[in-house]
Amino acid sequence: MAGDANSGNTAIVIDRQGGMRILDSAGWSLPAMSAEFGAVSVFKVERRAGTVRVEGLCGSERCLLQRCAPGRRWNAPVATAPAMRLLAAY
Repeated sequence: MAGDANSGNTAIVIDRQGGMRILDSAGWSLPAMSAEFGAVSVFKVERRAGTVRVEGLCGSERCLLQRCAPGRRWNAPVATAPAMRLLAAY
């Protein structure tokens, strides 16, 4: 999936037992996924026009990380604790 400009949008769902699901995010909002799967945290990864965007939800906290492809202007991300925990794991 990495580097594939035609790859679909993805959702990452972390449940209360620490399990992780990776799903197609088409048609889902973050709150709907959280409720449907009993998630502690949910993330949507979107790729379009050379931009990668990760939106996260953990309880009432939201975060947004966005990165433009090289040569494009960078939009400063707005991040909170859930995104930082996700990024710290890598």
